[in-house]
Amino acid sequence: MSISDIWKRNIVETSVWIAVFSLLTFSNISYDLFLSLKLAALLTAGMFVVTLVNRVFLFPYFLMKNRMILFILLASILIASFTFIVYHFEDAVISSHYTETVFEDNALLDIRLPSESRAFFDDEEESTEARLFLSSKWKALILLAGAMMVSVMFQYRKHTEEIEEQRTSILQEKVQLELNFLRSQINPHFLFNALNNIYSMVYTGDKNAADSVLTLSEMLRYVTYGSKEKQIPLSGEINYLENYIEFQRYSHENDIDVTFVKEISPEEIFIAPMLLQPFVENAFKYSGIGLESNAYVRFHLKANAHELLFTVENSKRVVKREQKHIKGIGIENVKKRLDLMYSGKYSLDIDETDNNYNLKLTIKLDQYGE
Repeated sequence: MSISDIWKRNIVETSVWIAVFSLLTFSNISYDLFLSLKLAALLTAGMFVVTLVNRVFLFPYFLMKNRMILFILLASILIASFTFIVYHFEDAVISSHYTETVFEDNALLDIRLPSESRAFFDDEEESTEARLFLSSKWKALILLAGAMMVSVMFQYRKHTEEIEEQRTSILQEKVQLELNFLRSQINPHFLFNALNNIYSMVYTGDKNAADSVLTLSEMLRYVTYGSKEKQIPLSGEINYLENYIEFQRYSHENDIDVTFVKEISPEEIFIAPMLLQPFVENAFKYSGIGLESNAYVRFHLKANAHELLFTVENSKRVVKREQKHIKGIGIENVKKRLDLMYSGKYSLDIDETDNNYNLKLTIKLDQYGE
């Protein structure tokens, strides 16, 4: 929530309390203005304290934690206690007010002699005071209970708005993550190398040049259209990975130690698009393929409609000491995507030594559309 929103909310709350105080003042103004101001201030203070206790203590620690019985019990005790306190303070205020008023109004000429007759209805002040005493009990109870109910509804609405803001924030983060994902689906270096390899094949008259163009076209089509879907057939992801590996073979004249073992059940399997590609890309990038004679990469994919297991094992090329702690590209983004799409349904284990790198990804899959 922004600072301006907080200020607006504080201004609204202050305005509401001023309005409550004004209404309570006018409700008793027919008796006496100063007495009405005192009673309104007392009732407003009691209502404010009740709502404050609910906001800080009762609502977050009991109602929001599904402790409904305890909440009702404590709220009832709070309302009853403050009704008792407010009533007795009102009693004292009214008694004091009328005592002062009678004392000030009783001049010497106004003193009645004991023999003087007294009108039958000459007890207006006492009846007014009695009415105030009687009404203050129920008024305090009703107002305090009403303040509690309004406070609960206000806090519930505020809680709902906060949850909605969190959902919106998560959705925005997801959209931004997907945007970053779309931007980095194909490493530009890979694309440049692929185009250079195709150019060399065409220039030398390699018979595989046409097939390589078709393969690259399929990869670009998959990235452009397939990645927009929430889930895609696993066969599409496998086809993309095989094409990617094939282009790596073209780049190193087929003289690379790479294996891709697949154990896929015949039933239809769906996963998030471009989920495995960053792991494959990093394996090639840091294995030393094409640079070191003993470099290797091993991929193993096993999947059925309920679970996917993908393991990667690759050698580690010799790097400078200051570069040893550099993380693989895209791995953090993949982890965020896994958290968003398979929260609580995946495990990612990475075991790294001086000579090799092992990765194991397990995902519990749902049926498509669920």
